Amino acid sequence: MSIKSKIITGVIVLAGASLLVFKYGINASTGHDADTGEDRYKEFVVQRGTFRVDVSASGVVKPIDRVEIKSKASGRIDFLPLDEGDIVRKNEIICRLDKTDVQADFDQRQADLDIATAELKQVQNTFARRKKLFEKKLISVEELDQSELSVAQAKGKLVRARVALDQAQVRLDETEVRSPLDGIMLKKLVEVGQIISSGISNVSGGTAIAALANMSRVHIEAGIDEIDVGKVRIGQEAQVVAEAYPRRKFSGQIIRIAPEATVAQNVTQFNVIVEVENERGLLKSGMNASVEITIVEEDDMLLAPILALTSTDGQNSEHGRDSGEERGSSEERGSSEEHGSSEEHGSDRAKLKTRTALVKENGEFVSREVEIGRSDFKNAVVISGLQEGDTLGVPMRSRLKAANDRLEKRIKSSRSFGASSSKSSKKSSGSKKGKGK
Repeated sequence: MSIKSKIITGVIVLAGASLLVFKYGINASTGHDADTGEDRYKEFVVQRGTFRVDVSASGVVKPIDRVEIKSKASGRIDFLPLDEGDIVRKNEIICRLDKTDVQADFDQRQADLDIATAELKQVQNTFARRKKLFEKKLISVEELDQSELSVAQAKGKLVRARVALDQAQVRLDETEVRSPLDGIMLKKLVEVGQIISSGISNVSGGTAIAALANMSRVHIEAGIDEIDVGKVRIGQEAQVVAEAYPRRKFSGQIIRIAPEATVAQNVTQFNVIVEVENERGLLKSGMNASVEITIVEEDDMLLAPILALTSTDGQNSEHGRDSGEERGSSEERGSSEEHGSSEEHGSDRAKLKTRTALVKENGEFVSREVEIGRSDFKNAVVISGLQEGDTLGVPMRSRLKAANDRLEKRIKSSRSFGASSSKSSKKSSGSKKGKGK
């Protein structure tokens, strides 16, 4: 065979192969079987299962009882036994200040009290002797009254001395800063030898010594989108997953929902506080965590995939706007059912959606109307029209081709609109010219 014949034969083979590939591609994109010419379907089986709708949000771990420790006294730190991360017990010493001046003042006040006590005893003895002399009429009334006045003055001096000593004792005790709670030291803000200012007598608020917190229970502060905040309530259970422990779930409970929204980057959210047990101390302050709140959970429900259900306008429920509306209305329906209102239950029946499904009967797929209730973006709860074990079919038609068909339809309609407009404008222009003539 000559070279020219070989080239011609090769071109013919390539052309045949290209034709086969093109034909196969057309059949695959349009969902037709190359041999039989029939449509091909992806099959789904209607099954019973748990229908669940969750609301997710991201948040931060925060301690419930966070306390910033300050000293009532001013002075130099002499003793600071704890460090960050140490466990602290209630009334345990956090730091001790230099007490030289305060101790001297206390000792002086103690001496003043001792002197006042002795003076009172002396004037009381003097008064007792003068009273006996007065009874024998050996002294005058004025002298007895003067002695009685001295007793009263000595008692007042003793009271002042006791008060001064108590105040000195308080100042002495304030040189030792103790923990007000059981917890953990989150931050240590000073060091030994540093001079700190009082937290009550200084206009700046004093020097912070440390930050303590009880981490046995923590809060997760998460932002819930305004669309979903109406579906959560106080007391509802929530699952928390920290980024540090992606395979571990912590159980929590919603204890507070913010009454006022926060807006960031044009997104409106409401802060929801979830309280979580943290006995093992795994959750640390400032950790990022995700919160999942189950708003609907029903067992033993008949479920059909959204992909196999078609709305009345012929669009698949997964891609149509109706899916989102259906989800919102179904969740509102779930919320009203929880309140047990018969009137609301009747309105829920009115909100049920009618869909069309292709059901396999005797080896062929036939169209059937199906009534569905709640739905998410994956499954829908079947109310009527289907039974467990039914096989649903979805035509294997290219989504891209379907989108192109819709785009082409819109282009044709816009062109027809433009043509009619141009014709009418020409007609109008011609009529104006006729009138001008």
